[in-house]
Amino acid sequence: MNLYRRTFSALGRFWTQLLTASALSALHGLLSAMMLWMIGPLLMTLFSANAPSLAGLPDFSSTTAAGEGIKESLKQFVESLVAAPDRQGTLIQFCKIILIVVLLRAVIYYIQNVIMAFVQQSVVRHFRDQLFEKYQRLSLAWFHRQRTGDIVSRVTNDVQVLNGALDLGFNHLVGESTQVIAFASILFIISWKLTLFSFIVLPVIFGFIWFIGKKLRKYSERSQERMSEVTSVLEEAVNNIRIIKAFSMEEFEKSRFMAATSRYFRSLLRMARVRHLASPTNDILAMVAFVAILYYAGSQIISGGGEIDAGDFLTFLVAMFSMIKPVKSLTQIQVKLEEGMAAAQRVFEVIDAEETVADPPQPRKLQSTIEEIRYDKVAFSYHTGIPVLTDVSFSVRRGEIIALVGPSGAGKSTLVDLLPRFYDPTGGTILFDGIDIRHVTLASLRGLMGIVTQETILFNDTVRSNIAYGLVEVSQDNIERAARMANAHEFILQLRDGYDTVVGQRGVMLSGGQKQRLAIARALLKNPQILILDEATSALDTESEVQVQEAIDRLMGSRTTFVVAHRLSTVQHADRILVIDKGKIVETGKHDELLTKGGLYNRLYEMQFRNRP
Repeated sequence: MNLYRRTFSALGRFWTQLLTASALSALHGLLSAMMLWMIGPLLMTLFSANAPSLAGLPDFSSTTAAGEGIKESLKQFVESLVAAPDRQGTLIQFCKIILIVVLLRAVIYYIQNVIMAFVQQSVVRHFRDQLFEKYQRLSLAWFHRQRTGDIVSRVTNDVQVLNGALDLGFNHLVGESTQVIAFASILFIISWKLTLFSFIVLPVIFGFIWFIGKKLRKYSERSQERMSEVTSVLEEAVNNIRIIKAFSMEEFEKSRFMAATSRYFRSLLRMARVRHLASPTNDILAMVAFVAILYYAGSQIISGGGEIDAGDFLTFLVAMFSMIKPVKSLTQIQVKLEEGMAAAQRVFEVIDAEETVADPPQPRKLQSTIEEIRYDKVAFSYHTGIPVLTDVSFSVRRGEIIALVGPSGAGKSTLVDLLPRFYDPTGGTILFDGIDIRHVTLASLRGLMGIVTQETILFNDTVRSNIAYGLVEVSQDNIERAARMANAHEFILQLRDGYDTVVGQRGVMLSGGQKQRLAIARALLKNPQILILDEATSALDTESEVQVQEAIDRLMGSRTTFVVAHRLSTVQHADRILVIDKGKIVETGKHDELLTKGGLYNRLYEMQFRNRP
């Protein structure tokens, strides 16, 4: 029940619109009942030869005194609306009233649905905004445990399924309930005995619907998981299309995608078999009750000993048939709600996910100038019991260039990932001028940093927007100045639209060196105090590396810089080199000092340069 309450609490902000829509929906239901009630008098007016106007209204002598009073009131109401001197005039009045009621119903239906469409889409937007906002607050570790397709599917598919539940769960609930109550009241007024007899089957119907709904929640959750698999395979295939074609893996990827869609297809079929079992079963049960009533009351009318006459019975049957549609709609609400709750559960799993890297309750803001950065006995593990860093301690003064080198998997990139709090240490602390970075705002911490990595991420936007990413009201002169310092201005001018050229998804329209220079221009424009270069030149050819390295030298300037590198030629001029192996600092010193020690750095250097002339 908590899941229902939490889901529908999103509607609380729209109580005015909901009350208005509910009132209109109820009025629509009452007008439908009014149309039904007028059927009897209309038929008697048309086919009764003895009465000039409304003398042929159904005889309700078998109802209780209370029912008789209600019947008389309704009779007088209808008579006041359509009374005329003769049958022709009464017919004309009936036609006028019917047209007016139909027009009112159409207008009310339109307004009510427009209001509810606004509410529904607002709630959908609310949940999508909540999910996206939550994604921005979750740590990188959370994203590493998720499939991209699943992340996307929760925002698109799951929220859309939830929207369907909100539509039926509220939009139809009031209107259909009003119609059912109104039609049931007419049935009771005509014959309470027949009505009670017909309602015997309702508990069976609703019990069956409840059972179907429970099954559907399980199947719906499974189908949404299968849909996220399809999205994941599709996203991976699109992002890695170059590799797929390079290895001629089109058929493999096609079979992988088709396997995912086949699993999704089977889950949908299982859900469809259960969902569509409800409607025919309900129809059969309702028709059994109808046939029983038809036989019983019909036999009484034929024998002349029945408590109602043919006109009463005709009105009763029309009311029963009219009630089938809203009753079926109400039974579908439980089915849709269970599907929606499965989607809501997946949505709230994200919203409730723990934010392991977040601002503290009373955060501090860092000063604009940091004199010292210190790692104090820092340890880190991605998985419990498998250490990546162990007891790492060192300090960096303002303006120093610190190089981190070592074998693959030694923990170099992890060490610098802790600096902007992409992850938090599992042991020890990182201090900026003596302040634990977990006690400061993420915005002030990351605002001091510029990061250039081996895998440069660009957005499917213009060159200008990618360079100025995260900054507002940046002049074209400043953008071009940063591009020149990054050795990017010349190649940008040669692009089709210059700085207005769209670079494609993840910068696919540019070479590796061009993307790196745009990333450096972005960092230069931000003018960070602390710079992190993580394998920034390792994937480039020699010519591109020279241009990028020139740009990096300008970028480092007097900034405090952390350089992670496999190519030792790029770190020879660092103020200090930290050699990391198996998560520990095993050597420290300048390039020449480390070579003379004959340790790990010397071995790595010899492996890279032994075959060079």
